[in-house]
Amino acid sequence: LGKFNLDGIPPMPRGQPQIDVCYDIDANGILNVSAVEKSSGKEQKITITNDKGRLSQDEIERMVEEAEKYKAEDDANKNRVEAKNALENYCYSLKSSIGSDEVKDKIPADDKAKLESAIEETISWLDANVSAEKEEYEEKRKALEEIANPILQSMAGGAGGMPGGMPGGMPGGMPDMSGMGGAPGAAPAADPASGP
Repeated sequence: LGKFNLDGIPPMPRGQPQIDVCYDIDANGILNVSAVEKSSGKEQKITITNDKGRLSQDEIERMVEEAEKYKAEDDANKNRVEAKNALENYCYSLKSSIGSDEVKDKIPADDKAKLESAIEETISWLDANVSAEKEEYEEKRKALEEIANPILQSMAGGAGGMPGGMPGGMPGGMPDMSGMGGAPGAAPAADPASGP
């Protein structure tokens, strides 16, 4: 940081010279060092400023401005990535939906082929356009929804109340109830007979 010599101290036996060294740091990080030899009154001082490694006010302001500027870019990038992920998730959830056992037999083959080809086309577009804008991802999703929604609605609506009613009502209720009702009644009757 810095150095100074306290010269001109009269010769004395070892341990006799008394030197007061004072270190003082002010609020701005400036270090003042002073040394006084008590018997002769000789004094030396040095001031050490910490300019190295510290940012000037201009640099701090420039960094704050850059942070503000890049914040908008970061937000736009975040929105773009979210739109890309939403489109990707939509594609894969549609793909798994139309491939699931409950749905695959209810969609007409030509509609299913049309939807699968639209999904594959969108996934290929995603792979080829990794850095597309948010709006492009949203347009692609809308285009895919325009193909998928009518097919999915006709599947749900074409069967009347069956898709909504049957899985929740009939399979969940009737067979389970008849199975439950028949099994406990039959089991106690069979056990005592087979036991003796």
